[in-house]
Amino acid sequence: MASGAIHIISKLLNPIPQYVLGCLPAIAIIGTSPKGKFAEKLTWVLRCFGCPFTGLLYSYNVGKDEVKLCIYWLSSEYFQIEVENVENKQEGQLQLKQLDHRPVGVYAMSVKEDQDKSYKDIIKRCTARASVLERLSSLVSIYYIVVGVIAAISRTTGQFSCEDWPYISLLLSWTIPAVFKRAFSGTLVVKDPNVEFAASQEQEKIIMEPVSGSYKKQKFFTVSLVAFVSMVYPWITVFLAFYTPPVGYYCRSKLLSIFCSVWSFNSFLAYISHWVKEDDVEGHSWIHIWFSFCGFILAIFLFILALFTNNIEWWGMFNDPNCSTTCGI
Repeated sequence: MASGAIHIISKLLNPIPQYVLGCLPAIAIIGTSPKGKFAEKLTWVLRCFGCPFTGLLYSYNVGKDEVKLCIYWLSSEYFQIEVENVENKQEGQLQLKQLDHRPVGVYAMSVKEDQDKSYKDIIKRCTARASVLERLSSLVSIYYIVVGVIAAISRTTGQFSCEDWPYISLLLSWTIPAVFKRAFSGTLVVKDPNVEFAASQEQEKIIMEPVSGSYKKQKFFTVSLVAFVSMVYPWITVFLAFYTPPVGYYCRSKLLSIFCSVWSFNSFLAYISHWVKEDDVEGHSWIHIWFSFCGFILAIFLFILALFTNNIEWWGMFNDPNCSTTCGI
């Protein structure tokens, strides 16, 4: 028994392949949050890992403008819109009304130009430029993901190694848009805009105004595209792992399908929740808890998968003939 424990510990000491470690910063990047507490930051990372739609919506749909970046994190209580005054309808007077949802995604609105610009001072305090180290670390993640994707796709040519299994990189390749944004856009939200706006002396509000019909259609398309990519794209990994040699990859595709099933279901749920309207970035509390819990479970699965990648004999414990990796096609 003691010798068995020593054997397991010695196996755990074996270094995890570099392309696996190189992908880990991508998970942290797509889950970057301006929240102040570490627990809140970690929870958001887990949520974005458990629901690709959340992180990809921020990367694809928000853009690079620092005002829009901060608007994404603000609750609906900090937004107002001008509506017709019912009591003075004939005089054409307008009054300010608080929004009941965040003006992002399919409900995106533009900031009214003719208003007090003091909100921009708060936004400047919330944003900063990405450092050289942050940008370089993003490029390193891109390198390892791209190399892993190329290695995985090359399996279709029949050039493979029984001791190599680079499908983790392909599994996490959906994070590339967020990593590219970190590397090349440069603007980061480093302070929670909700805290900064709440601390302002006059409880600063941002006045929004409706956008054109064509802009709404464009937002509808991009948000729907993000949802489609979040639900469908990860399954490419399962397809390649199942239909490419060696034979042992058939078994491993079953584990990959767990990731993809959770991501597809959660992304669909997040897409529906977005349409229902959300008053803060977390959305409905039970959905936020569910996504974060799924991210925690998937993080454990990813760690186990990384260990199995470097110890191929461990797959034999499943007692499945398809789990025994062979070089026969």
